[in-house]
Amino acid sequence: MLRLTSVLTCCAVLVVGCATADTERPAGDALTVGLAAPVSCLDPHQTPQTSNLHVSRQLVDSLTDQDPRTGEIVPWLATSWQVDENAERFTFTLRDGVTFSDGAPLDAAAVVANLDDIAKLGARSPLGSGYLAGYEGATALDAKTVEVRFGAPSAQFLQATSMVTLGMLSPGTLGKTPEQRCAGGLAGSGPYVLGRVALNEEVRLSARTGYAWASKLAAHQGVPRVRALTFAIVTDPSARHGSLRSGQLDADLQVLQQDQRSFGERGPRLLSATRPGIVFTLLPNESRPALRDPAVRLAISAALDRSRFAPLLAAGERPATDVLASTTPGYADRSADLAYAPDEAARLADAAGWRRGPDGVRAKGSERLSFDLVYSANEAYGSVYQLMAQQLAEVGIELRPTPLDDATNSARQGSGDYDFVSWAVTRGDPTVLASVYPVESANPLRRAKPDEVDSTIARIATVIDPAERARAVAAAAEAILSRGHGIPLFEQASSVGLAERVTGVRLDASGRPIFQDAEVKA
Repeated sequence: MLRLTSVLTCCAVLVVGCATADTERPAGDALTVGLAAPVSCLDPHQTPQTSNLHVSRQLVDSLTDQDPRTGEIVPWLATSWQVDENAERFTFTLRDGVTFSDGAPLDAAAVVANLDDIAKLGARSPLGSGYLAGYEGATALDAKTVEVRFGAPSAQFLQATSMVTLGMLSPGTLGKTPEQRCAGGLAGSGPYVLGRVALNEEVRLSARTGYAWASKLAAHQGVPRVRALTFAIVTDPSARHGSLRSGQLDADLQVLQQDQRSFGERGPRLLSATRPGIVFTLLPNESRPALRDPAVRLAISAALDRSRFAPLLAAGERPATDVLASTTPGYADRSADLAYAPDEAARLADAAGWRRGPDGVRAKGSERLSFDLVYSANEAYGSVYQLMAQQLAEVGIELRPTPLDDATNSARQGSGDYDFVSWAVTRGDPTVLASVYPVESANPLRRAKPDEVDSTIARIATVIDPAERARAVAAAAEAILSRGHGIPLFEQASSVGLAERVTGVRLDASGRPIFQDAEVKA
């Protein structure tokens, strides 16, 4: 979700040199997937990290699912639901015969226990706390009926029930400590169950015997055809790509732009989709004196020619035209607000008192207009950041892209020791804005005083009428862009490489791979 996680430099359990030919591998019931980052926590209620959630999605089912083509919410564990006119009461009717992998029934009491667990986790569930904003409780009306109550309208909650964070865990699992659950002590109702867990090496899953309650969107409703599913940590992108092409890997879940030209009609193929949610965005630390001034933030945005990012981006990725990706409900083309305007950038900087110094970098007294952008050393977008630095230099602003190892990157972002970070957050609902921009969020902006950004984003979650909700999204986007609280860069995409013998893998509405329908042919 959040691009905070650096990956270990050389902990790959697969290397190209020991790859075997695809035809030499056993066919039919085993599939090996390459992850770009270590798995640090398997509990979907707690973790926001992409690699973790890729694995957890295979272990847990959700009350609903979201069609990635239409955005429609469709049945999964819930066969039907009713929402009151104020979107404060949600009543779900559950499927018959669903159980967790430890044998416990997935009934109304279990759903209540899961929602209460996420609410109790609070800040330990950075995504779940947003999905359950205003949650007042849930009640099992009978064994198959759950009522969920909110203290104010929650127009976003139905979509939230499709997210992996609100996936169902067994009551026995919920009784364990958060640390035990992160380490793999969990049982879900999903199509796979946990086997071997080595968080920095691999996670092995096996198909669950008797599984028969897949999402309405699944082509195959029963036990997965792939009986052994292994997520291998391969942090080196060249090793992942080479292992995919040689046959040692069946899937690479993060294909880099420079490797995508090797995919064609024959051999491995590329599965890609633009992720909904907040686009990849340059987020300023507004506690820094220079970045406290909106004129400086707006000057930086105006100095960026986003059209020049395109050759450096992966399949399905494109320069941003809004704070939200084009696949997100509420998106509108706001490219006029993101237009390349170097003269305007210079005017804003001049008006704010920043004058070019002898080295070409603007300064005000002894302070130079110079900023650090911290990011993961293994992140795929270093070349974009270098191009941004060149463009900003043309108007006298210095940007220093600063790649860091995992521990240092996490420490600096956590402590606020940075000028800029780049984040993207995936969710198919415009309330995703609440995960970054309000003061009470996991706020990389380091904003301390609520203003119109907070009030306009809060309104999105309470508005039910579609037209009025669109206006609320527009007001929030305007509040963000007009003050430079976020500087949108590009839309992010899922780019998954698949071996020629693998079919049936699909991407859900969050761009997350689903292996329920997968097959591995001889």
